[in-house]
Amino acid sequence: MDPMKRLLYWLLEGTKGGPTRVALLSLLSKKPMNMRQLALAAKLDYKTVEHHVNLLMKNSVLEHSGDGYGQVYFISDIALAQSELGKLIKGGKNGKKQN
Repeated sequence: MDPMKRLLYWLLEGTKGGPTRVALLSLLSKKPMNMRQLALAAKLDYKTVEHHVNLLMKNSVLEHSGDGYGQVYFISDIALAQSELGKLIKGGKNGKKQN
């Protein structure tokens, strides 16, 4: 298994916060958002979203554009190249469509 696939598995399925990160990536796959927009769209606390976004940024799954409060986040090209990521963010955990 290549390192990026292993990393994505750990971040999205191998940890307690995985379902939250999948939900955030699913929202960002539709359109780039800043942290506040993402928190509102996900119906999560700002600090929770900040934690997960920072973790995804640290692991090169997300990138950002702009500075300060208005930074807009989007999924990195490296992460988008992984077919497993596409299955997860389109269908939820384990590739199954969520209701």
